[in-house]
Amino acid sequence: MQSESQTKTQNNSHEFLQEITRGLLYTHTRINANTTRTLEASSFLYALIELLSEKDILSIEELDERKKQVAHRLVNKFVESKIGLLYQDPECDKYTFEHETDVDCESRRHICKAICCKFPFALSRQDVEEGAIRWEFGRPYLIAHGDDGYCVHLDRENYRCTVWEQRPVPCRGFDCENNEKWKVWEDFVKMGVNDGMIKQIDDSNEKIYTYQNSNVNNDDRVEE
Repeated sequence: MQSESQTKTQNNSHEFLQEITRGLLYTHTRINANTTRTLEASSFLYALIELLSEKDILSIEELDERKKQVAHRLVNKFVESKIGLLYQDPECDKYTFEHETDVDCESRRHICKAICCKFPFALSRQDVEEGAIRWEFGRPYLIAHGDDGYCVHLDRENYRCTVWEQRPVPCRGFDCENNEKWKVWEDFVKMGVNDGMIKQIDDSNEKIYTYQNSNVNNDDRVEE
């Protein structure tokens, strides 16, 4: 006979499998629906182009040139929105990474309060497949942050990483001493923190999560 713990484990496994199945069914349903809409829109668009060309209202050459201009604008807009599928590029093995920073975080953490753990960045394929580092479901595959803007793997009591051995490459290589983009310190030697940069990252994270949550709510309304 099975023990109570074995039965419970099997039930949990079965429930987990059902959750995955429901998730895959939902995903495939949405993919099929989006494909249908895309094909319908494409057929209307190509029909319109053919009619306009036949009536000499526009030429295919003019259309191709304008298409390139519009595509460039859309790509820039997509990148700026920080949505879509993201991976580190280029990737390298984090366990053999040779450029780890040597900043003494232990002596600075009580001042900077691990502000670098609020920075957004994409995980590598290695991180995702390993499964130790959580990522944002709404923005795959950016490292997951909590409502306070901090990485979910940060211990809020002592500002230490709880997945230190598995931490991604950006965490291993970030140097807060000489970094123009993420200028943590106004004065590195005297440990004067850059309050302006801290406010900037907090404001940026607030916009990102407001945007993400509004999209989730909109999706829920559509499904209703």
